[in-house]
Amino acid sequence: MRNMYIAARARPLLMILVMSSAWAGAASAGGISTLVAAGAEGLSLEARVRQLEDEATIRRQLEDYMGLLRSRDWDNYIKIFAKASPELHMAEGTVVGRDAIRTRMDNASKRMAAAAAAANRPQLQRADLLSDVRVQVTGDTATARSRFTFLGEQPDGTFRVTGSGIYTDAWVREEGEWRIKSRTVDWDLLAGASAAGAQNGSSGAQSGSTGAPSGTSAPPSGGAPAKRN
Repeated sequence: MRNMYIAARARPLLMILVMSSAWAGAASAGGISTLVAAGAEGLSLEARVRQLEDEATIRRQLEDYMGLLRSRDWDNYIKIFAKASPELHMAEGTVVGRDAIRTRMDNASKRMAAAAAAANRPQLQRADLLSDVRVQVTGDTATARSRFTFLGEQPDGTFRVTGSGIYTDAWVREEGEWRIKSRTVDWDLLAGASAAGAQNGSSGAQSGSTGAPSGTSAPPSGGAPAKRN
């Protein structure tokens, strides 16, 4: 009887510790938990913990996405997308389905590698960053918004931002796992875009199949900008 009493008293404390850990994780990732932003009125303690766990899972998936993007591991990259007709929306159009998304990313990556080789560009360092992550879970669906930023080493050894923008996602719980059902990629900063826009008589003029402004290295939309010299 005493053991049951202790267990009953310990359970709420355990829940609080789990929630505190999840909130701390959201804060350290530079994001905002919907339980903090919108409140958690009407939710049971168990429901709050479950929602925080789901948010944390999606945040980890977003981090994994950036790593797979950086390594060009398209076989595992595509597994973050839902099996049932996922969509990738970019400036140059929409790609639907895992196979089509994988092919698009792989082809864009190969084109960039071939262009770099033809121009005899050196292999330069780069970093892909994700920030301002916001996740809102509702049952078995969720929405997420995050900022991606790409840093590239220059020939003189300095680093600069080569591109940045916003990922807007719809997530779905599929086969017990959180996956991207729809992703929209909006570039709002791209190295050389202002100069290209001025040269063409309009701001942010776009050309080519990647949606990159004319005169810039074309990124695989949904991916990282090409390495620049």
